[in-house]
Amino acid sequence: MSLFPNETNDINENWIAIGDIHASAKSLHEILRQAEAYPTHRLIFLGDYFDYGQELSEVLDTFLSLNRITTFLMGNHEFEFLNFNHRYGKDDRKQMKILNHFQIGMDHLHWIQNELIFSYENHSAFFSHAGIDDRKNLKEQSQNDLLYSGFRENLDHVTKKYIIQGHIPGKTIRKYGNHIFVDTGCGIGGKLSAFVYPEVKVLSSSLD
Repeated sequence: MSLFPNETNDINENWIAIGDIHASAKSLHEILRQAEAYPTHRLIFLGDYFDYGQELSEVLDTFLSLNRITTFLMGNHEFEFLNFNHRYGKDDRKQMKILNHFQIGMDHLHWIQNELIFSYENHSAFFSHAGIDDRKNLKEQSQNDLLYSGFRENLDHVTKKYIIQGHIPGKTIRKYGNHIFVDTGCGIGGKLSAFVYPEVKVLSSSLD
């Protein structure tokens, strides 16, 4: 699988980057209602749909039913789930045991296997779950960099585009130069947030 399958020359620069959801369907629905005010914006989900909350199946059902332009990024939680499932779900019985544990179905598994990408790039920004390694250019980023990077400072020495990520929770959306962190602790007592471009607005759910 290419790490950069969705690089685009699309001139439509309207997008909403949505932070880590962590199986919190109520928060997701709140953000989607607010996003209805921006019907032409691409929705870019930054990964980590699994774990902590109790509504994973509903979150995935919501994704499957969305009727607008969307991009779904791979988070480290999904990546680890897929690795676990590949290693231990070797037959139908073991597969169903894993799915039952997460309270999801085969349709959800197939969606996770087929729809998640590691990064997305357009003219204004580069999106990944965990940002980038600041010692490399955008094309040199590894899968591990995109899923687990911990760099927390300005990245304009790498690119003049925005670097948009989740992965590292905070109380609010944080901006360090061109580097924007959108994870605000949904599923662990915080809220779900989203960053709207080009309006440069923040959408937020209620606290968990």
